[in-house]
Amino acid sequence: MVIITGTILAGIQKKSQTPEVLLSQGKAVNLMAPPDDSVVAYYKLETIRVITAPDSTKDDATGTVLVVTPWLAYPAGDTVFYEELARKRGVAKGLFQGYFAARTKNQLLEETEVHIEEQLKEQINQILSLGKISDIYFTDYIFLE
Repeated sequence: MVIITGTILAGIQKKSQTPEVLLSQGKAVNLMAPPDDSVVAYYKLETIRVITAPDSTKDDATGTVLVVTPWLAYPAGDTVFYEELARKRGVAKGLFQGYFAARTKNQLLEETEVHIEEQLKEQINQILSLGKISDIYFTDYIFLE
């Protein structure tokens, strides 16, 4: 009886860490095949809404609402680094908010997505100590007028 109970409990605990469960909980996402032999997983930061800096050339002194949903690419299977990402989620979100709030809509539209991603990736990697994110992807990048 003890062996059966132990086997059942071990099976339940093991099932809670399967990729399918992590994907369904939104804790990990594999959006595409990795570009090389390494395996990549993705961490969703949540949808971020921020007001950009006001454009001084317009009469309106308010910024534009920007909605972004960033995903951070990191080595799959690195559970320790995943835990650090989860712990520092708020700080990373704050970096995104600060970056976009400091720029006008026109400045953001003039910059390439690659340039924006590189700048944000550098800032986020500075706050991480157990690993580095390899890339940032946006599933939403929408200006609301």
